[in-house]
Amino acid sequence: MAMWIRTYDEDRGLWQYFEGDDAGWVLRQVDLRDTDGAPVTAASLDEVRRYQERADVDTANRYEQRYGRVAEGRLTGWEGAPHAGAIPAEEFERVWLDARRILGAM
Repeated sequence: MAMWIRTYDEDRGLWQYFEGDDAGWVLRQVDLRDTDGAPVTAASLDEVRRYQERADVDTANRYEQRYGRVAEGRLTGWEGAPHAGAIPAEEFERVWLDARRILGAM
């Protein structure tokens, strides 16, 4: 079963939104600056894998510059993070679509 969570990274000043699979692996990630809500990351593991499988290094690099990276590892221990909590899929999707629209317009 998929999971959607939001946490706050105090060190970086970011609200982080994660979509994880049933094993806790990050599938999609959005990071928003807490100061103005601007997206800095809106990355998808599936998209990154597609470029890697094709060995399309140039496109993969452009993707990372525009959308950032998906966190490596599993979503474990997030419950203890500041302001952490599960969120509805609809909230994640809204944040995802807004971030992709903004970052895609760069």
